[in-house]
Amino acid sequence: MKKSSIIRTAASAALCLSLTTGAVMPKQALAWDWLSAGLALFQVGAEYAYLNKQVSYLDNKGRDEYMGQIKNKYGVNTDPTANAMLARIMTRLSDAVALTDDSIVKKPYNYFVNNDKSFNAFCTLGHNMSVNIGAFDKLNYNEDELAFVIAHEMGHGQKNHPAAGVKRALPLSILGALYASQNRNSASSVGAALVTTIGTAKWVTKPMESQADKLAFDYAVAAGYNVGAGAALWQHILEQNGSKSSGFAELFNDHPTSVSRRDNYNKKITEWSKNQVTVNKETGLITVAGKPFYTPAKTTNMSPQEQAFLIAGNLSAVFHDGGQHDTVWTNSENVLLVGEQPVMSLDGVAEAGTVETRLREILSSSRAVKEKGSALLGREKADKDSELKTENNAKDVNTAKVKAEQKQESTVEIKPMTMRQKLEAYKAQQK
Repeated sequence: MKKSSIIRTAASAALCLSLTTGAVMPKQALAWDWLSAGLALFQVGAEYAYLNKQVSYLDNKGRDEYMGQIKNKYGVNTDPTANAMLARIMTRLSDAVALTDDSIVKKPYNYFVNNDKSFNAFCTLGHNMSVNIGAFDKLNYNEDELAFVIAHEMGHGQKNHPAAGVKRALPLSILGALYASQNRNSASSVGAALVTTIGTAKWVTKPMESQADKLAFDYAVAAGYNVGAGAALWQHILEQNGSKSSGFAELFNDHPTSVSRRDNYNKKITEWSKNQVTVNKETGLITVAGKPFYTPAKTTNMSPQEQAFLIAGNLSAVFHDGGQHDTVWTNSENVLLVGEQPVMSLDGVAEAGTVETRLREILSSSRAVKEKGSALLGREKADKDSELKTENNAKDVNTAKVKAEQKQESTVEIKPMTMRQKLEAYKAQQK
């Protein structure tokens, strides 16, 4: 919250208090109320100046100290698979962020897996991040989807949303108590107060969330994660929580809905594929180059729609990278590929051979249409070139003819007149 806003708010409150009590209180008391309001206004300004100082410390030099408080609050989970996955994701995402924002080099992220079993993750002051063990469990340790969760939090961190959110949303009662204490360990006191509000205070706004979603796509895709994992993630959240606000969904209360986020990321799949790949969000049907390709069957871990977004994300990468001309094949691990780009596992897929053949036919047909179109354009271009050449030749012939005539005229011999001819001409004029 800006200081000017604080002052206006406090002044309005003081004015309301005075107007409310002025009708029943004597003038002396009214004057005293204005003085009290002025003192209160001064104290609010001092409290926020104090908060800014402590937040700046925790966001920079004191960030490791603050991280210790967070770990003490949430507990550090030692699950080896989760920790290895988080380290791998953070390394890849940090490298991707550094491509466009080198501030991450100066302030790399601190991170850990905590013991909370709910579906949650957070990034707070000082680029301090944590992912609940529950998020790994609820997403079945799907690295692509978890990468989008973490990339979203890094989006908040890179845009300094936590610091802005703390100043905006920290309850005035807590701020007043912290300011009143004025002890030597004030930074620790502020940190402890903030730790208790992580995941519960509404620190982020809808514009902040939308910005973090956009950055999440940019970071995750640049790091090599599945283009469709953002849509798959929010599809999973929809299926887990529906319209309820529980677990991971609490982090996004009063912000863009899971449906809108899923749909926005679904559009990204199509855009990334140069408008060649789409997913029907209701049925899970994947369409490639305008032709129906495949609808996944429900498994014990995933719905048809969630699977479809992930498969479509891989196909989107094929078209984005110009690999649609590559060979469609299945490797020894029963993974369907286009060139070197994995598309989907064929384990448990009924009539897997038909799926491979269908994709090959669609891509071949797409290539044929493109080649036919290119040939047609080539012929049209050749015809136009020929017409242009004929026109230019005709112009050249006409130009040459005109020049020849001009040259002929310029070379006609003009003989000088004799004296007799001049005299006869003179007589003729006199008559």
